[in-house]
Amino acid sequence: MYEERLDEPLRKVYVLFGEGKIQPVALLRGERKYRVSRLNASWIDRSLRPVRHGFSVTVDSGEIFQLLYTEGDPVWRLESVLLE
Repeated sequence: MYEERLDEPLRKVYVLFGEGKIQPVALLRGERKYRVSRLNASWIDRSLRPVRHGFSVTVDSGEIFQLLYTEGDPVWRLESVLLE
């Protein structure tokens, strides 16, 4: 496996909000829609302002995406992809 660093904006991220948590369920990267098949990890970095939320998700293609959401910013970012 290797990690490809991207830091690219995503067109859209579909999320569920509940119990004080954010859970991505699908995303649009370019023209392709990916469904999140598994949430591997999530974290909140409160040391920065604004607060940042990170997510490691496995998508339906089998790739592992690292997502970043900054509170107040409408654009989510794809930080990296783990590939085989």
